[in-house]
Amino acid sequence: MQDSEVPFEPVDGSDDLTVEPDHDAGAHIEQLSLMDVQHEQLAVAERLATWRAFAAPLAANAGAVVEDPELVQLAVHILAIFADHQSRSGLSFAQLKEGLRHLGIRRPLAVIEARLEHLHRMGFLEPYLPKLHQGRYVVRPAGLAGALAAARVTERGGVDELILLLDRTRSALQLRNPDPVRILAHLNSCRHALMVFALDLQRRVASGTAAELIEAGRQHDHSSFTRQVAELNQLVTARFAGRYELEEAGTALIEAEQFYRSQVRSAIGKVLAQGGAGLNFDVLTPAEYETAALTASVDQLAEVGTSLIFDAPSTYVDPEALIEAIEQYQPRSRTRVRPPESVAPPDDPDPLAAVEVADEAARRHRRLGLEALLAGEREVDLTPHMQVSWDTAVQIVVDALALDADPREPFVLDLAEWLMVDSAAPVTYLHPARLIRTDLVIPESGFTSGDAEELGENRDR
Repeated sequence: MQDSEVPFEPVDGSDDLTVEPDHDAGAHIEQLSLMDVQHEQLAVAERLATWRAFAAPLAANAGAVVEDPELVQLAVHILAIFADHQSRSGLSFAQLKEGLRHLGIRRPLAVIEARLEHLHRMGFLEPYLPKLHQGRYVVRPAGLAGALAAARVTERGGVDELILLLDRTRSALQLRNPDPVRILAHLNSCRHALMVFALDLQRRVASGTAAELIEAGRQHDHSSFTRQVAELNQLVTARFAGRYELEEAGTALIEAEQFYRSQVRSAIGKVLAQGGAGLNFDVLTPAEYETAALTASVDQLAEVGTSLIFDAPSTYVDPEALIEAIEQYQPRSRTRVRPPESVAPPDDPDPLAAVEVADEAARRHRRLGLEALLAGEREVDLTPHMQVSWDTAVQIVVDALALDADPREPFVLDLAEWLMVDSAAPVTYLHPARLIRTDLVIPESGFTSGDAEELGENRDR
């Protein structure tokens, strides 16, 4: 759009501002966001009532607030036009109307012109230069704040102003030399605002509908109020100890916050009670349902459907499949026929016998290996054989322990308690071991047949 004025011509002879269709194949299709859905949940009547209460301190008569919410939104669209336009010397009414047309505003031309004249007379649009009939305007910053506040007050119901009061009070308390009079005024303002919100919630709980309570609960979704009020009270106590009027104001603020919080909980409880009894799925927003689906457990999600009533879907049967099933159907016999007795094949091996054969083979293999180490002697020192390698040492110890534990085998394993360490050997450390065979009586020095028989008796015990 250029800086020169662009003449406006109605489309098809009508006086409405319309949007020309974009025939570009790659044109972006705007989708409705979750925030738009939340805005639409607020009824027009409730929105107008909020605006009337918001503008009442500034209005001269009861008809000062517009009846059409779209006219209020028109001021916000004008802000967007000024921000996106390339001109830095103001815009004319013709350029503003052209910008509204590109934004898709469908209002009669007479309504648009009357609204622009009203914004000019009220000072929302100011002349760019102090000249008569110069025809180019800019937005006064105060008008910007009013347009944004009108949108914000419908979303939050004025709760943001209470947050601003709490922040201003905290900032005033954190100054190096806070003014007691100013702090007392801030504390009283916060208490007054909390009581106004609490009394409004109490009225809604007593006489409001579930839809009103749902919207009120979303507006008052500030769980940090309790923490902020407690911090303010601590700051007052720390900075003004002994100033009873400030301490009493801090205590009264805490009591007001507790009363406010109790009304918030009462509103939520009534919404949950009515919504649960009536199976109202409007209690939560689409974003809250999406969050629950992603974060809640399976048991919590299953609990939602315990009270739902629904019909089971009908079974779909293809005609061709039905005909095929009828042709292949055979009546079931009512006589029970005993199944044939299974006969094991003659060469079926016994699994227990196979285990016993394998165990006997393993025991015989161990015995032959240890007898080879004994070489016909009654005992042998296993330590040199175990020093060959770790695998050999493990195999010898395992075989000797297995035969020592078997009561059918005449072998005794004697492991010394002391540890032998040799860093140069393949097996760096081990306990010396001896293998003794108790069924052979061969007299040797230091070991008698009585000792061998005693060893055998002790093992049998």
